[in-house]
Amino acid sequence: MTNCHWTCRCGVVRLSVEVDKGTRVVCYCDSCRGFVTRLGAAKILDEWGGSDLFQVASENARFVKGQDKVAWTKMTDKGPARWFTTCCNTPLGNTLQTRAIPFLTLQAAFLDAKDSLGPVEIRVFRKMANGRVPDTKSGQGRLLREFAVRALKSRLSGGWRTHPMFNDTGQPIAKRVPLADCGTAS
Repeated sequence: MTNCHWTCRCGVVRLSVEVDKGTRVVCYCDSCRGFVTRLGAAKILDEWGGSDLFQVASENARFVKGQDKVAWTKMTDKGPARWFTTCCNTPLGNTLQTRAIPFLTLQAAFLDAKDSLGPVEIRVFRKMANGRVPDTKSGQGRLLREFAVRALKSRLSGGWRTHPMFNDTGQPIAKRVPLADCGTAS
């Protein structure tokens, strides 16, 4: 088991993450790009506007400190919950609005052992990229398969109940912030 830490820009929020049990993906969708840009972190996007993400089972990440300094919003009604830190507006990651489907994707730029994630093998929403992105072995199909397997294992083991963004009763650990108010903290 390989652990690393996700740490916000100011160091107040920190999570421990098991990185040998996840999938590294770059997403070029407008929503991912817009979220990162709104929080003043556009420099973490790759040269084609992609967001480097690490998808992991929810039970494989936990807060070390700063849990009280996170909030979430949504870029679109149907999109994922987008989590960020309120201390320094660092984009943290994405979940669904329920822990029942164990989904957690972290911004890889803030993982301290990014090299242990391996190379990017999946790039999704490539048509929305700012130019031609490098070819990869797989795309959205592989990402969905790996997510489904990870989610099923989590449901069968009961690990889905342990989610850093949801409390023991399944409620989000923070309140939703209106999109218009994102990026105004600090």
